[in-house]
Amino acid sequence: MRVHGMISPGKELRLSKILNPEDGKGVIVAADHGFMLGSIKGVYNLEETLKKVINGKPDAVLLSPGQASRLSHLFLGKDAPAILIRADWTNAFRTKKYALPSRKIVRALAASAEEALALGASGIVLYFFIGCSDKSEASNFELLASYAQECNRLGLPLIIEPIPLGERVTGANYADLIKVSVRMAVEVGADAIKAPYTGDVESFRKVVDAAGGVPILILGGAKAGTVRDALEVVAEALEAGAQGVVYGRQVIQAEDPSAFVRSVRAIVHEGKTVDEALGSSLKGHIRLRVKPELCTGCLLCQLACVFRHEGGFSITNSRLKIKEENIGFFNPSLCLLLSDPAHKPYCIEACEVGAISMNEMGGLQLNKDVCVGCRKCVDACPIGIVAFVEGKPLLCDVCGGVPECALWCPQGAIRIEGL
Repeated sequence: MRVHGMISPGKELRLSKILNPEDGKGVIVAADHGFMLGSIKGVYNLEETLKKVINGKPDAVLLSPGQASRLSHLFLGKDAPAILIRADWTNAFRTKKYALPSRKIVRALAASAEEALALGASGIVLYFFIGCSDKSEASNFELLASYAQECNRLGLPLIIEPIPLGERVTGANYADLIKVSVRMAVEVGADAIKAPYTGDVESFRKVVDAAGGVPILILGGAKAGTVRDALEVVAEALEAGAQGVVYGRQVIQAEDPSAFVRSVRAIVHEGKTVDEALGSSLKGHIRLRVKPELCTGCLLCQLACVFRHEGGFSITNSRLKIKEENIGFFNPSLCLLLSDPAHKPYCIEACEVGAISMNEMGGLQLNKDVCVGCRKCVDACPIGIVAFVEGKPLLCDVCGGVPECALWCPQGAIRIEGL
């Protein structure tokens, strides 16, 4: 139990498996979605998903009691991540798009602290809904107090997840409700808190301050539009004083969960920037995948490309093109080498002075001192995407390993293979 701000040896040992004792921070992957939402993407074959997740080396994984029992073999060994148990169930997140939307928000207990320990848990996670009726809020708080006492007795860390939810929650009071509920979670005995991000560093710093030193871990919520969006939130939350992240759908629904976890780890544990983290997760030649059916013709990819290379927004200077095949149907056209490194390098072969070569990331690089401006590379491109500006061709260099076109595409029409 807590004595003069200290915690029991059991809690301290288990917390050290959740939050790295070297920096006090944690990268946790939530994989309990099937518990509340059914078979959504990422949990159809949870075992295969978790193998990829664990390969990225998260500090802990949040599971339902049933999956923790069924998949315990994945967590054997000293290098395996810790297990966290979701101890309660709710229908709160079943919106109208689900087969059976909730009519009234309810919750039910799924595991006691003792049962979680028997499953090998290093901690349990419980919701704290605030913003519903006074009676519901009081019932929530009473339940948390009961679990806090049991967790103290057993030396099991309690992670509370405050969620503003209900008829009294508005855009105007949302951030304040997070701050209030975080403090209430501290007062009832939380050892760590999984809290929604409030949207900016300044407001979230107030949430961290309200926790009074109890570790704050941001929750991921709905899947972000791009990988960069998700990682920017991590970086901002850490700047505000958070001690880690609990990401769910961002990870389990990623094209490569391992690479995504590595990127988050690079920011949380290694102090890398978003660009550095993205680069560290992409080894060797970069490959881009295009899904024309997802493209809306917003041109954000071209703008990101131009700004990255030129510092401006003239789309004529883009290294890729968006072609409107039919009315309302768009097709992002990228260098063919980025979809298949074995593709014939037409521009390289056409350059008679050897000014064009391939860089280590699989993109193209131009030696401007050697280039004579003959335009043969422009003419040789079979898809016509090589722009010619001020006497020199503009070639895709994959942005030094972090392709901005893919990172900024809000629809996922351009994707980095592996993220």
